[in-house]
Amino acid sequence: MAARRVCSAVLAIGLLLAAAVAAVPPHLQLVTDTDGGLSLDFHAASCPQLEGIVRAAVQAERGQDVQVTAGLLRIFFHDCLPQGCDASILLDGEKSFGPNASLQPRALQLIESIRAKVHAVCGATVSCADIIALATRDAVSLAGGPSIAMPQGRTDSLRPATNAEVNTLPSPFSDVSTLLGTFSRRGLADPADLVALSGGHTVGKASCSFIRGNDDFSRRLAANCSAGRTGKQSLDIE
Repeated sequence: MAARRVCSAVLAIGLLLAAAVAAVPPHLQLVTDTDGGLSLDFHAASCPQLEGIVRAAVQAERGQDVQVTAGLLRIFFHDCLPQGCDASILLDGEKSFGPNASLQPRALQLIESIRAKVHAVCGATVSCADIIALATRDAVSLAGGPSIAMPQGRTDSLRPATNAEVNTLPSPFSDVSTLLGTFSRRGLADPADLVALSGGHTVGKASCSFIRGNDDFSRRLAANCSAGRTGKQSLDIE
């Protein structure tokens, strides 16, 4: 049996794709629905301190390294897309597959740290799937993004996604048509869904392997920005 981070399952289900506020159609079964759905007050009685614990931990971590926001966003997306928002990304088998091999260690450790704090206060009542969702929500909010009311009640999976399932994650080399097809097959046919989720890449740092020399691009930037520091430059211009 694959080793895994210690995570407790709770009753009910979970679905929410990464940081976008996008409706997931009923034909997309991200996790098993055993209790009718998620709710905003799922842990209100069993762990009323939950959201405060999560937010405080994320805020403290961002104080040390703001890049943890990008790390959490990527973990949440890589968890949700293959087989649902079920914390299977924390299982060693799934975590070792190619697309997941470069997940941010600091963000993974933060999730484990929050789990330990929550379980110390409330007992093993909150799933790691909910902790990932809440931590990512708070990281986005603290970075200046929207604050989303996050439904809770997801269950943790005991089965890692297969290598084939993990490799359905969009490649950094995919063109727009391929990306639109990938998202459409998951019920996210509106190009705005792709734009919203791709926006996560405007947070954090990119690997130098994805940066290419382009003298013309450099000259255009210099021409636009040489007038002074008050000029404005569109982010996605290349």
